[in-house]
Order: sequence, then structure tokens, then C-alpha cells
Amino acid sequence: MLTPTSTSLLVVDAQQGFTELRPAELPVPGGADIVAGVNALLALPFARIDATQDWHPADHRSFLGRADNLYPPHCVMNTPGAEFLPGLHTHRFGAIWRKGYDHDFEAYAVTAQHPGFAAFLRASGVETVVVCGIATNICCFFSARDLRRAGFEVLMVEDASAGIDVPAAGLFQAQARSEGQTLGIRYGTVADVCRAFGT
Repeated sequence: MLTPTSTSLLVVDAQQGFTELRPAELPVPGGADIVAGVNALLALPFARIDATQDWHPADHRSFLGRADNLYPPHCVMNTPGAEFLPGLHTHRFGAIWRKGYDHDFEAYAVTAQHPGFAAFLRASGVETVVVCGIATNICCFFSARDLRRAGFEVLMVEDASAGIDVPAAGLFQAQARSEGQTLGIRYGTVADVCRAFGT
């Protein structure tokens, strides 16, 4: 069972730039299909609900032709690609934590850009964090990993998330899942979370 008063939801980078809605950016297979699953989670009585939003400058170091030369430009601040997915119940977000806005700093995890995030959750009475979004093995995983290392119970919701292998960056879905399980991150479904809430 999950205790609503001590469980939070973290919706990671559920943005158009990570889906086929913006094919020139960084489309993750199935990215646009997570909306129904995420909305089902958003309807549950979490103690708090947080979202992250990639918010890159046009010259971010990870972009092709820049220092790291890894990704096509994506989720550039104040462009349609940075907007949340159509139909997502964003009114349920208690706070939106933007990241990746420093052109020379890579911030896959919300905790990388906001190092006080874990302490903030703990001060809010949170003991368990449910994580979903895009991409399962990158920004979701790095956030989940950091929160687990900070002492939280963490549950990754796979059918409300979408992942993509990025060989150039050494980022692979199977590897991230294996590492996550070793750390004690639990993996489950939207139905699992609903059952754990008794709904």
C-alpha cells in the first residue's frame, strides 16, 4: 500500500519536444502515448505533485555541433517543443521545476539543477516518490536514482513513461533498469499504483 500523505508524484519532461509531435527535435518512441497513463496517476490523491520541464537555451552544450554533440536541439525555452503534451492535466501540477537552462551544464535529473529538491520533499513529509515521464532511462532514471540514494522509496511507472537508447551517450534502457533495480527502485504499472492507493 502507498500512503497518500507521504507519497508524491514526479512527472518528468512530458514535453512535445520528446515526441513525434516535434519530429525534428528528439522524438522518443511512444512519447505522445503516455498522456492517458500520466493523467490516471494525476487523478490520485498524492501528498504533492511535481513536474520537471526541460528548458534549454538554443546553444545548450548537449546539442549537435556544441560541446557534447549528442542530441538535436530540443525543448528550447519559449518554443512549442518545450510545451507540455496536449491533453496532459497540468492543472494538477503543484510545482514545475525547470532544468537544463544553463547552456554549459547538463541536468538530466531535477536534483542536478535543484540540489535542494530531496530536502524539500522530505520537509514536506514525503517518504515515497512515484516517477513517470520521458525518458524512462535518462531524465526519469537519473532523478529516480538520486532520490533513491537520498533515502526515498521510489517506484518507476513504466506504462506512463517512454524510453530511448542513446548509444552516443552510453544511455540504454536495459542498463538503466538493471541499475535501478540494484539500487532498490521498484518498477510497476499505473494499475499497480492505483491498487496501492486502494482505488
